[in-house]
Amino acid sequence: MKNCLPIAAFFLSLISFTAHAQSSKPLLSDNQLKSKLDSAVDKGAKIYMDTPNTVGLSIGIYKDGKAYTYNYGEVKKGTGKLPTADNFFNLGSVAKTFVTTMLAEAVIEKKVNLNDDIRKYLPGNYPNLQFNGQPIRLINLANHTSGLPGQAHIFPKAVKDSLRKLSLPDQLHFYDVYRADSLLKDLHSLKPDTIPGTKYRYNGNGMMVLILLLERVYRQPYEQLVTHYLKTHLNMADTKTQIDIHSDRLAQGYGGNNQPQPFLNLTDYYNGPSMNSTINDMLKYIKANLTEQEPALKLMHQPTFTHPDSTAIGLGWMIDTDYKNTKIIYHDGHTGIGFNTLCMFYPGKDLGYIIIVNDNISQQRLTDLQANIQRELDRQSGK
Repeated sequence: MKNCLPIAAFFLSLISFTAHAQSSKPLLSDNQLKSKLDSAVDKGAKIYMDTPNTVGLSIGIYKDGKAYTYNYGEVKKGTGKLPTADNFFNLGSVAKTFVTTMLAEAVIEKKVNLNDDIRKYLPGNYPNLQFNGQPIRLINLANHTSGLPGQAHIFPKAVKDSLRKLSLPDQLHFYDVYRADSLLKDLHSLKPDTIPGTKYRYNGNGMMVLILLLERVYRQPYEQLVTHYLKTHLNMADTKTQIDIHSDRLAQGYGGNNQPQPFLNLTDYYNGPSMNSTINDMLKYIKANLTEQEPALKLMHQPTFTHPDSTAIGLGWMIDTDYKNTKIIYHDGHTGIGFNTLCMFYPGKDLGYIIIVNDNISQQRLTDLQANIQRELDRQSGK
């Protein structure tokens, strides 16, 4: 996350900004430009939006005990309608932090221990789920050090080639038949390729195994488990794994070809975890993570694995520093149905960001956007 906007990208941004300034069509925005924060956001947002194929941009900032929201562009191309802080977006891989939230809560409720062998919660015998006598533990699933393959099931090449010819909805319909019993069956043939806990490898499959285990621990579907926790503990009623695809609050996502993508609820056990939310709800999430009044959230922020470059991972959350070497905790997300997300907060500084766009251009550009806003805020304050 220690990023500087490349010089080439900077000049491209200037060229793009000039082109936009010459355009007769102004950039849609609800930014009132009344404060220093408004100005900092606007400068960063314009650099992002003055790039081809952008559609809409929604930014939430929690700062000094207050929540601020900003919207740019269109919720759907050609409508002239701004996105809002109450539009639904798919969060991509940020969904993994909700899975690990439920693991942390299970620890707080003393239902599990992070160092438990995962086979404790599986039916039957799984002698394969170990390496040199070392079992896969719950903590290894949460910090991507399980050593498990990235996919639970390897489909033949002919099947994969056939799937590529299908529309995205048809592809996901195929995967939807892959359920909990499918994953349980395939776990018998999976084996870690290294001692669990010793090697980091980002792994959506491991998170799906963790969902499976949580469902067995709590004896209820993950959807019910996580939405109940979010509503009762964090007052987040608009954050859920499945939403009404016909809702007028749903933002239209756009793929890498700048074409609208159908919104789909992921319910299978093959693809990674899925979560949908709004800027307003995610600001509540950021506030809760900053205040750490929930013991489960505080537990999630403790480093559980440290990389050679001194960056780390807690339970799901990535731990790094920003351009000024200030500690940050974050997760980003990308989804094939047309959204990119960055959720980041500064522990101890009462500051956090949630940025969501309904395009698939680049996750890195959201990181650059956040850094541009933060640089401007630091410049304004003389830091």
